[in-house]
Amino acid sequence: MMCAPETAGAAPRFDRVVVVDWSANSTPKRGADSIWIGTAGAGGGAPENLATRAQAMDMLRLHINAGLAAGARILVAFDIGFGFPRGFAQHLTGQASALAVWDWLARHIIDDVRNRNNRFEVAAGINRKFPGTGPFWGRPSGRDLPDLPEKGTARHGHGLAELRAAEARCSGAHPMWKLYTTGSVGSQSLLGMAHLAGLRAEYGTALAVWPMQRADAPVVLVETYLSLIDAAVRVAQGYACKDAAQVDLLAQALHKADLAPLFAPDAAPDILREEGWILGAGHSAALLAALDGTGAA
Repeated sequence: MMCAPETAGAAPRFDRVVVVDWSANSTPKRGADSIWIGTAGAGGGAPENLATRAQAMDMLRLHINAGLAAGARILVAFDIGFGFPRGFAQHLTGQASALAVWDWLARHIIDDVRNRNNRFEVAAGINRKFPGTGPFWGRPSGRDLPDLPEKGTARHGHGLAELRAAEARCSGAHPMWKLYTTGSVGSQSLLGMAHLAGLRAEYGTALAVWPMQRADAPVVLVETYLSLIDAAVRVAQGYACKDAAQVDLLAQALHKADLAPLFAPDAAPDILREEGWILGAGHSAALLAALDGTGAA
């Protein structure tokens, strides 16, 4: 089933693409495994490395404001999850809506200018609202949070799926419930959603979140997955680290590619509204072809 027009809208053409590799680091950090921002199209430049999430959000606002001032249409792609498996949003917020979860997190997450945050405590509190043990798991050893198990195998009876529908299309995708060690997309997403909720409030109707909202606003936020262009990253040269190559190459690919198929996922509207979708899921070949010039729009 194709997504309904009122859910996602037609795929627009973007003048500027910004790709953000987010981080859940609890202290400022630069280099590998920190925050990188890549840009392509109008105003594009070399990848930027930010030490804190506060600095990254300030830089993102600069990109958005510059694009809006120039009359450009802007695609902002974040490498975090925009939603959780079905059932989570309804149980937590009373609404089967990913954006309701964003607003809930914005009210509960604390994340200061030095990256100090309460994500583990918030996740433990969410776990207490669900039956059994879980769904979130993973924490630093010795952290006194009995409602947040260290191992995923310790969970039971919470009643939620491990993966979202979009994640099943992306090889190697980690579950949103994982908060610690390699692939802790859950931690990045909890913090990222809270920050992006603030961005939504700030820009109002100038900004839309796809696929929960139509993609025809001047600024469109989407979820992406950096590994979609891994084949190009493996042979890339001249970058400071893998993260820099990923954001730069994916920004270029999204700017050059025909985005219409990417904006038409074969998922039901209720899944898109509650779980979100990974822009580019199932379309790695098209993005890679756009990079080498054989599939550019």
